[in-house]
Amino acid sequence: MNMLGESIKSAIKQLMGNKGRTILTMLGMFIGVGAVIMILALGTGFQTYIKSSFMDMGLGVFQISVKEEKSEYMIDVEDINLIKELPEIDSVVRGNDSRGSLYTQKGESFQCNISGIEPDYVNEISPLEILAGRNLNDKDEEAYSNSVVIADVVSKALFGEKSYERVVGEQIEITINKQPISFQIIGIYKTNSSKDLSRKELDRMITQKTFYIPYSKLDQLLGLGGSVRTIAGIVKDDYDQSEVTTRIGQILNKRHHLKDGYSIQTYVQIIQMVDSVMNIVTLFISAIASISLVVGGVGIMNIMLVTVKERTREIGIRKALGASNKDVLVQFLIEALMVTLIAGILGMLLGYIGAMMIGNQLGIMAEFTLGMVLFATLTSVTIGLVFGVYPAYQAAQLDPIEALRAD
Repeated sequence: MNMLGESIKSAIKQLMGNKGRTILTMLGMFIGVGAVIMILALGTGFQTYIKSSFMDMGLGVFQISVKEEKSEYMIDVEDINLIKELPEIDSVVRGNDSRGSLYTQKGESFQCNISGIEPDYVNEISPLEILAGRNLNDKDEEAYSNSVVIADVVSKALFGEKSYERVVGEQIEITINKQPISFQIIGIYKTNSSKDLSRKELDRMITQKTFYIPYSKLDQLLGLGGSVRTIAGIVKDDYDQSEVTTRIGQILNKRHHLKDGYSIQTYVQIIQMVDSVMNIVTLFISAIASISLVVGGVGIMNIMLVTVKERTREIGIRKALGASNKDVLVQFLIEALMVTLIAGILGMLLGYIGAMMIGNQLGIMAEFTLGMVLFATLTSVTIGLVFGVYPAYQAAQLDPIEALRAD
C-alpha cells in the first residue's frame, strides 16, 4: 500500500512538472468524453420531454386517419356517432387540415398550416397552453366563427414586440381554398421555440406552426359536408387501447367496404417509436463521437512512449536502487490512468454544461444520470489501461545497466 501511495505521489509530481504536455495528452479524451456525455444527456432529456408531453395528454389518446383522400374513405357523421356510442370511448372529435395563404400587413405572403378542430381536441385531448386570450369553445364551433388561435412565435413574427394581450383581437387575412377570410385572433398558445429567433427564423415559424380554427368553419370552406380525414379520441382507462382502436378500424373498414383504409396511431405507439428512434440515433452519434476517444487513447500511448524515452536514466536509477519490473510497470500505468481519469472527469463536466446550454435553447431539460457517470469513469479507466500498458511494459523491461548509460 505504501509503494502504491509513493507511485501515486510520483505520478502527480511528473504530471504537474510538465503541465503543457499533460493538458495536450488529455485533450482527445476530454473532448471525446464530453461529446458522448452531451449527446446522451440531450437524448435522455428529449425522450423524457416527449413522454411527459404525452402523459399530460393521457396515454388513452388515439388518432385515426384515412390512407387515401377519396370520398369512399372519408369518415362521416354516422361513423362518428357510432364510435361515440361504444362504451370503451370517452370522447371523439373531428378534425381536418388544410394549407392556407397568410397575408401580412407588409404585403408579404406565407403558406401556413390550418387545422380545423372541435374544441375538445385543444382543451382535452391535446391541450394548448394559452398565454393570452382564450381557447376555441363550443360557441365558436356552433357559430362557424372566424376565430383563430396562433402560436407565440407567430405573434412575434406578425406583430413584433407587441404584447400578447394586445395582439388578441387583431385581424389576420388567410386564404383557404381560394377564399380570403379575415380571422380574429382570440388566443395565443405557448410553444417550445427559442425566445431569441432572427427575422428569417420567425418568418419560417409562420409556415411551420399550426393555426387553429373551428372545425365547422374549415369544413364550410372546404365543402366537405361534415366528412373528415382524421378523428381523435380517448379510450377509457379500464380498456385495452390497442384492442379498442383495432375494433374501431374494423368498424370503419366494414362500413366503407374497405380492406385496410385507415391508419391508426396511439400515443403509446408514438412513445415506443420515439424511444426506438432516439436510442438508435443516440447510439449512432455516440459511436461517431467515440472515435475521438480512440484517437485520444493513441495520443496518450504516444506521449507515454516519449516519456519513457526521456526518463530512461531515471528508470535505470530506480531499478539500481531495488525497484522491480512490477514497480516500474505500476508507476507508468498509474500515470496513464491519472491522465485519463482527470480528462474523463473534466469531459463529463464539459458534456453536462454543454448539454444544459443546448437544452435550454431547445426548451428541453438535459438529464445527467448515474449511468453516464459510470460510463465516463469506466471508459477513462479502460482507455488508460489499454493504451497505457504498452508504454508501461516498455519501461519495465528496460535493462538497468543500459538505462544508466543513457544520456
